[in-house]
Amino acid sequence: MSAPVIDLAGFDDPEGVAALPRSNGELVFDAPWQGRLFGLVVHLCRAGAFEWDEFKAHLIAAIDDSGIDETCDPAVYYRQFGEAFCRLAAEKDFFDAQAFEQRTVLEAQRLSHDDHDHDHDHDHDHGHDHHHGH
Repeated sequence: MSAPVIDLAGFDDPEGVAALPRSNGELVFDAPWQGRLFGLVVHLCRAGAFEWDEFKAHLIAAIDDSGIDETCDPAVYYRQFGEAFCRLAAEKDFFDAQAFEQRTVLEAQRLSHDDHDHDHDHDHDHGHDHHHGH
């Protein structure tokens, strides 16, 4: 059994609002998470979890909602791509909504403490030890 063919017509149109960031014809990812996110979305589509046009509609909406539609910056584009996937995942009930919200809050807290320009005399964990030699 072969994987279903994904129709990327219009989605990967270099002139389209949802065009993938490219350099010399190759997809551009600024960070590993961007490539993993892209791979996850393509994999789920190929597995039949949703139709590519469903995701494309969410991506176009996320780009429109962001107000940033003329950028080649992969960092901006893949944030919009991630937002589109979250919207699709919510629509398709891929995740338990309460568990997803709890994880989102936890990750936001973790990210807000990535800046270590503050005292470490506080009662929450950064997920690593603080034996930096000070």
